[in-house]
Amino acid sequence: MTQSNNLTATEFWRYSTSVYQQPQAEALCLRLQDSAGVNVNMLLMLCWCLDHQKIVVLRQWQILKAAIAHSDEALLKHRLHRKAAKAPSHPDHSSYARLKEQELALEAGQQSELVGAYNNMKIEESDLTGINASIVAFIHAYQLRNNEAAIDDIRALLKLSLSD
Repeated sequence: MTQSNNLTATEFWRYSTSVYQQPQAEALCLRLQDSAGVNVNMLLMLCWCLDHQKIVVLRQWQILKAAIAHSDEALLKHRLHRKAAKAPSHPDHSSYARLKEQELALEAGQQSELVGAYNNMKIEESDLTGINASIVAFIHAYQLRNNEAAIDDIRALLKLSLSD
């Protein structure tokens, strides 16, 4: 069955923070980001889709990735700047907290873009929570088919997100 989408940025942010603050979730997300190039907001969107029985196919994941490409580039640059400010040798170590707050604002903005693009798609629904073609499509969108460690991390994160 195809549904119209009415996900809000606020709802998605709340969902994302509830998943992200679970034990091990942050570490899984950051490992997928750093080692496999997976966008954390896209990963959290995958979790949300499975939790809400939404099926996002490969072409739709590609559209979502394209919708946030510009903000993703800005986030990557900002993240590098923030990480450099965390180093003990950085002259203005106190700016780290401010940079972290700015990064969270950029993340929220990206989530808003992601939700906007998602809401403009025709999305199918599944009858089963946590089991649908979105997972395989996501793995293909990030070219992770042969990356067993990344697939294991995605599986572990999905298990965490569906258990709360």
